[in-house]
Order: sequence, then structure tokens, then C-alpha cells
Amino acid sequence: MRTESLRIAVVTQKIVRHDGQGRVNAVVVDELLRRGHEVVAIASDLADELARHPRLRWVRIDGGGVPTQLAKDQLFAWRASRALAREKRRGKDQPGNGRPGIDRVVVNGFVSWARSDVNAVHFVHSAWMRSPTHPIRKGVSPLSLYRALYTLLNVGFERWSFRRAGRLVAVSRTVADELHRDGIAPGRLSVIDNGVDVEEFRPGTPDPVLFGLPPGRPVALFVGDARSDRKNLDGVLRALAEVPDLSLAVAGDERGGPFPAMAGALGVEERVRFLGHRRDVAALMRAADLFVFPTRYEPFGLVLLEAAASGLPVVTTRLAGAGRLLEDGAAIVLDRPDAHAELVQAMRSLAADPALRRRMGEAGRRIAESQDWSVTAGQYADLLEEPESSGRAVERRGLLAGSAS
Repeated sequence: MRTESLRIAVVTQKIVRHDGQGRVNAVVVDELLRRGHEVVAIASDLADELARHPRLRWVRIDGGGVPTQLAKDQLFAWRASRALAREKRRGKDQPGNGRPGIDRVVVNGFVSWARSDVNAVHFVHSAWMRSPTHPIRKGVSPLSLYRALYTLLNVGFERWSFRRAGRLVAVSRTVADELHRDGIAPGRLSVIDNGVDVEEFRPGTPDPVLFGLPPGRPVALFVGDARSDRKNLDGVLRALAEVPDLSLAVAGDERGGPFPAMAGALGVEERVRFLGHRRDVAALMRAADLFVFPTRYEPFGLVLLEAAASGLPVVTTRLAGAGRLLEDGAAIVLDRPDAHAELVQAMRSLAADPALRRRMGEAGRRIAESQDWSVTAGQYADLLEEPESSGRAVERRGLLAGSAS
């Protein structure tokens, strides 16, 4: 294990606390700084307390000014690549300094045209393209064609980026399976499950008033994309129409999406509150009675682990990577996201049975306590501290996908 200080570049769009992938980056950066390393954060968004750290240098990347996500991603990758090249030259340009400007480079998927030492893979676009629920399989329209183009281009960008990485880290065994299917050699792949902050996310007392809902009904909470149907909010609303003793709170930006109108058409608008994008998700979870997230595709699903830590029973699907962690009594895991009758039955059972909600919530809390962020962050830091020829040492620690599956 290396003991000297390293200068590590973390290249990603977000290193923040209020975003799933951004949170992973933030806890890893925390651990690297705690161990005495220097961090160069090449990112668009950085948590305030990290930006003030004396051993962190923030190279801010402006990703705005372009109309589509595809263009924004490309602009970020180009600007991040140039910034990383400048940082690599910094050490070499200083007289008498034989060290390179950067010792390690960490990226998330395709965010840069530069090579990386570790690529942390949170999403696999080839797997999403294969999914039967990809928008292009529901019909041809300008929007579905754009989404298909976006996915296909990202398949190529990701595979190019994966080839240029020293090691890949899958954030769940589900992601590892997808990477294996795409031909990634097991010797290049590690699995480090995402974690959860069990102090921030903790059980509380249900309070429908916090959501603007009248008392008398338990509240199911949904947290995620409220504009597209990948997270299956449409399925949740249809099921809610058949569970009259349940209310629903939706945390996620719904502007421009179809779901408020859908709630009205289904006659459930009085029992649904759209909360918009929220940064107080932990407080919302403490006030809810159950968590519903029957996603159609989710490489991990950090919100599932956060809900479990908050003592909430979970309804999800086998297409969510984190669902594997919660199968031991903490979640109702549906085989298919579009199994309407099964989703209705799961929501109905939890709405009607406070004792069942309590037992599942207690099981979820126990599971979450074994998935603390310190474990996740420590594994990333250990990996980065290894010398370049460290495959055998990593394998001995049991991080390789073959030993974690």
C-alpha cells in the first residue's frame, strides 16, 4: 500500500451531496482528502465544504449554453480533457519538480477524451439500449428518435472510454454483469457497491402534512425522474388509482412531463403531491410511510438504500441493482416493472398493514447499517493507492467482480 501523498484528478460533472452519482463522488473525495492526498476536482458542480478544503483545487467546467443534453455532454468532455491536460503539465513545468502534475485520474463513464486510471461505471448505455422499455421500442417519434440517437452515441463513447481506462469499477453486481456482457475482461473489473449515510438517513415519524397531504392515509414516496417513464412513475400512478387508502408524494422535477396531467386523468390528483426537485430527501423519507420505485432500468438506485436506512419498506423491481441488497425482508421485489396487478397488490398490502411496514423497515435499516459510505469510500481509496501493477493485490482484497458476485 502506498503511503506517500498522491495528486488525484476526479473528472465528473457533479461532486455534491444531493445527487446520487454526485454523492458517491463526494464521499470518495472526502476519504482521499482525509488520507492526506491532494485532489483536483474537474467538475461543473462541487459541494461547498469541499471547495473550501485547502488540499482541493477546483477546476470549474462550465457546461451551459447549449440546447441538448447530448451537446452539453460533449462540451463538458472537451473542456474537461483540456483542463486535465493543463493540470498534468503543472508539475512538469515547475523547476526542479520531477513529479507529474497528476498521479491518478478517476472518471465516471464517458466524461473526458483523456485516459483514466479508474473509471467508475454508474450506467451502461448498451444495457439501456437492449432494454425492452427503451423509448424507441414504444414507437417512432422525434423524441424517441433523439433518445435512441443519444443512447447509441453514448454506447460508442463509453466503450471508447472503457478501453482507455486502467480499471473499471462497477457500482453494483448488476452493472458488472452488463460490463461482462459487453466483453470487459474480469481482471480489469472491480465491484464496489454504493453506500448510504445512516446518520443522515434515519427513521422518523410519518407526517403527511409535510407533503401537503391530509392525515388519515399512509404516504408512499417516489424520488426520481418525474418527466420520463424510465423510473415507472406512470405505473405507480395507475396502481395508485386502485389503492384508494394510499397517498403519493413525488420528489423530482415534473415540469414539462406528462405525469401531473396523468394524475388528473386517473382521478388521483387529490392524493398526489408533486414536490419538484428537492434537496431535503432525507427529511422527506423520515416523513413517509413507504417507498415505491418500480423502475424499468436502474444500475444501482441509491434512493433504495437511502429509503431502507430511513426505515421505509420498499417496493422495487429486479431491474434495480440495489434491489439485490434488500431482498432479505426489506423489499417487495417485482420480477417485472409492468406487472400492474403485482404492483397494485404490493402497494395495497403495505398501505393496509402498519405491522408489515414496521417489520420491513427494521430489516431495511439493519441492511443499510452494513452498507455505510465509509466502506465504499475506503475501497475506492485503496484501489487508487495501489501501484499501477496492482491487479493481484486488489484481487486478494476480494474486490474483483468474480469474487463479489
